Amino acid sequence: MCIRDSSEGAEGYFEDGFQTGFGSGVTFKGYDAEGNPQFYGITDRGPSLDVPSADGTVTDAKKIFPSPAFTPSIGVITLKDGEAVVDEAIRLKNTDGTPLTGLPLPAGSLGATGEVPLDIHLEPLDYDSNGFDPEGIAVDAEGNFWVADEYGPYIAKFSADGTMLEKFAPGDGLPEILQYRIANRGFEGISAAPSGKIFATLQSVLDIDGETSKTATFIRILQLDPKTGETKMYAYPVELSDYASPKNCKIGDVFAIDDNTLLVVEQGKLADGTMRNIIYQVDLTGAADLSNLEYQGKALEYTADRTALEGMMQYTVKRVY
Repeated sequence: MCIRDSSEGAEGYFEDGFQTGFGSGVTFKGYDAEGNPQFYGITDRGPSLDVPSADGTVTDAKKIFPSPAFTPSIGVITLKDGEAVVDEAIRLKNTDGTPLTGLPLPAGSLGATGEVPLDIHLEPLDYDSNGFDPEGIAVDAEGNFWVADEYGPYIAKFSADGTMLEKFAPGDGLPEILQYRIANRGFEGISAAPSGKIFATLQSVLDIDGETSKTATFIRILQLDPKTGETKMYAYPVELSDYASPKNCKIGDVFAIDDNTLLVVEQGKLADGTMRNIIYQVDLTGAADLSNLEYQGKALEYTADRTALEGMMQYTVKRVY
């Protein structure tokens, strides 16, 4: 089954819509009646294109959205006879039932990226105050979806039919400091532990007031207990000698084996120009909760002195693959 975005592009452009890709995040669903493995895969925010400037360079300030009505969706994917087939698409909806879009948030609002959305003719599009940029997906024991968003960054809980039930944001269910994620590098991975706790990882280090992307020595991992609303944060260390800048280290996804053991995909361009794609095992046993920790009166990201922080942040990282 070929799932297509039903919205059409401008006249003469993409009039048949777009074939939808469900690879922004994937999680295991189970087995069908024939024993074939099935997965849930989620889309990104939808198709977008860079806008070159007059001198031919590309700027992140403007983006073309050829299908502005695109609805982020979850696909049910079955592996059969060596092929991955999308059997169903679950379109994501706001709490009031209206379809979500992936359009950027208004300038100046929490989670705004600074991007200016344009249509295929380079005419301005409206912003969407509920715009959503999915990156990771998890399923809890009740069959609800938990989705990581990199705009806010947000964590959203959806029912099995794709209706939003709850949305957690910095300062509203999540620690306020998370608002300082680098634009378009909010929550990238998410996982539901057997206990029901939710783990979400930022894609890269925080850039607090635009001052810490070059000094931070770790990426924040969030733990959320949906039953109590309690949150904790842990440090995933960046090997500074491997990267030209801390922000070049990125977390691609996370899987919670239990409340203390995570598998983390680390990826990024190394200082020597090669790419890293490694799975690490992270042991949080005894790790410090960063929620109320500071160093010399400032957020921990302000110091590049790993030794000064080691006594405050305990963790063990083991390479798996």
